[in-house]
Amino acid sequence: MIGLVWSNGFEYAYHRWILHWPKGTLGKGHLLHHSTLGTPYEPEHVTFGSSPLAVAMIFVVNGIPVILLDRIFNLRLAAGMLIGFAGYFIITEEVHWRIHLGGWLPPGLSAARDYHLKHHDRPDARFNVFLPIFDLLFGNLGVEVYGEHCRRPLSER
Repeated sequence: MIGLVWSNGFEYAYHRWILHWPKGTLGKGHLLHHSTLGTPYEPEHVTFGSSPLAVAMIFVVNGIPVILLDRIFNLRLAAGMLIGFAGYFIITEEVHWRIHLGGWLPPGLSAARDYHLKHHDRPDARFNVFLPIFDLLFGNLGVEVYGEHCRRPLSER
C-alpha cells in the first residue's frame, strides 16, 4: 500500500511539475502530447517516458529518495516499493495508451478515459491518469462541467 501511494504521488508530481513546466525539455515534449490529441500523430506522443534514457531517469529519480529513506530509517521497504513502482509505471503507461488510442479498459477503469481526457481540455487539473489519489489530496479535480465538447482521441472520431 505504501508503494502504491508513493507511486501515485510520484506520477502526480512528475506530470504536474515536470511535464507541465513549459521551459523544460520534458515539458516541451509533453506539449506535443497535448497538441496532437485527435491527430494522426497522437500515437507518437502518448508515453510518459519519451525515450529509454528518460524512462531510466524516471526510475533513478524515483529510486534515490526511496533507497535513502530506507537506509536512513532502516525501513526495509525499498525493494517492495521499487517493484511496486515498476508495476505502477507499466500499468499507467498501458492505461494511458489505451485511453488515447481507444483500447479496451478493464472493468472499473472505463471512467479513466473521460477523467484523463478532461485533463487535455483543462491541463491545469487532473494530473493522475487513472487513480486520482493526489488529485483529490491537492484539490486538482478541476471543474466538473465540461459539456459535450470534450476532445476525443483519434480512435473515437
